[in-house]
Order: sequence, then structure tokens, then C-alpha cells
Amino acid sequence: MGNRNPKPVLEKIQKINDKSNAKIISTFDFSTLYTKLPHEDLINVLKKIIDFAFNGGRKKFIDFSKSTAFWSHKPKHKNFFTKASLKRAVEHLITSCFFEVGNLILLQTIGIPMGIDPAPFWANLYLSSYECDFVKDLIKTDIVRATKFHGIFRFIDDLCALNDGEEFQKSYMEIYPPELELKLEHIGTHATFLDLDLTLDKGKIISKLYDKRDDFSFFIVRMPNLHSNIPSSVFYGTVMSEVLRIARASSLFSDFSEKTLSLMMRMEKQGGDRRKLVKQIFKAFENHPFIFKKYNICSTDISRTFY
Repeated sequence: MGNRNPKPVLEKIQKINDKSNAKIISTFDFSTLYTKLPHEDLINVLKKIIDFAFNGGRKKFIDFSKSTAFWSHKPKHKNFFTKASLKRAVEHLITSCFFEVGNLILLQTIGIPMGIDPAPFWANLYLSSYECDFVKDLIKTDIVRATKFHGIFRFIDDLCALNDGEEFQKSYMEIYPPELELKLEHIGTHATFLDLDLTLDKGKIISKLYDKRDDFSFFIVRMPNLHSNIPSSVFYGTVMSEVLRIARASSLFSDFSEKTLSLMMRMEKQGGDRRKLVKQIFKAFENHPFIFKKYNICSTDISRTFY
């Protein structure tokens, strides 16, 4: 849980599809994660995680500079954390978050501190701690029920459950503190999660790339423009990366080709040469054949589709 990378989700989907056993998809959203968490509970959870991290190894210091941080037996820089000083730093950041509104100085007294770099990481660690405790206890008391959580994935405040028999929906109040409100977004045969659009069809989960910006009624500036001050290699290399992203997310060649054709049209308008753009598709196909193996296509099919 807590991972933005859709790869674990796609790997789980493949295992489900291998058995043609897809039954249900549900997605959820934590609507109060950043607004209602009690600071005392947040601090206690983060301190517990700090204890876990320091107790897990022999090195007792975290050295850090502007560009790096690493564990050490003895401090090698003037800047370092011990377990105690890291706990103090975390508590200070949480309890001393001030905002200026006009002539007012306001202290945030509840919720994840807004606008500071560690905020999303703290939110993720906070939820992960409760999830880990719940699953560890459940494995000891009801292993059959515990196995139903094998297809649960979360990225910060977005969560997806695959083939769980609605177990997560029944159990989430046992997992998280009462201050967290969890909203059911989708349940049944279709849902979106991260950059994936997921649909159940004849016992399988069909995935394709999802980008909510495609639904906007106005033009969105995205991807590099060759008329800007960038090397052409960067422009075309970005196209290849996007082609691979589309391929990884798309179960069907028809969905891959639709999204890729749309990408080609966009990049042509942004200065790209059609033949060079299509060359990036061939390079992706030749350099990463395992990604395209599921389509059962050859280079001739690519030429026919994109030229």
C-alpha cells in the first residue's frame, strides 16, 4: 500500500486474469485525511515508526546534507539525527505550523500540516501503520479473512480493492481511527485508480490508461514542445516513455493504438515529425518486447496502424 507505481496493481490483475476469476472492483477515497487527524495521534504513530526504523539496524545516526541522507555508526557531518532528535523535529514541525492570513497569525491544531514537504509521506506512513497492525493481528486470529485483503492497494488517500468479496468495505472501520471518513467511489464492474481504467469482462479485468485531463472541455498543455528550447532527443525520448506507459496500462491492442494515435497527433502539433514519432513506437516495441507480447503483434501491424 502507499505506492504510486501501478505495476503491483497490474501484476495482481494478471494473476486474477490467469484464472479468469475477476469478480468485483471497488475504490475508496479518504475525505478527511488532511483535515481531521488529531496531532497527538499523528505524533505517536510517527514516533512508533521512528522507533521501528532505528531498532531495525545497528546504525544509530542519520547523516544528511542538502542532497543526501544515510545511516551511519558515527556522525560524519555536522548535520545528523539521532532517534530522539528526529522525534523532536517531527513533533516540532507538526505542532508549530503557522499561517498568515491578512493581519492574523494562525496555528494549525488539527490535521496533517499543510504545505510542508513531509506532509504526503506522513499521511502515507500514518495509514500504513494502522493497516499493518490490523493485518498482523488478523493473520493471528483469522487467516482466511486475512487472505481476502490480498488485492488491496492504496496511494495516500486513494484506495482500490480487487476481488476482496467486499471485505474491505465491511472492515475499514476496524482498521482506521474514527476521525477518518472513507467514501466509496465505485463498486461493481468498473472503476478508475491511479492512471488505470479498469473494467470486468467475462471473468477478466481489462485495463487501459486513464487520464482525467482527457475529460476536460479545454486544452491542457502537457508533454514537451519541440519549438521550445530543448534538444530533439529529449522531445522524442519523452514520446517513447509515454508509449511504454500506455502499453503497460493497456490490456488490449485497440486501447493501446487509440491512446498512442492521440499521442502522435498531439506531438505532431507540438513540432514532431510523424516518421520520427512512429520510430519511437518501433524502438519501444524492439527494446521492450515483453511489454508488447500480450498483443501478439509484429512490426507490420505497427506500420499498418500508425503510418
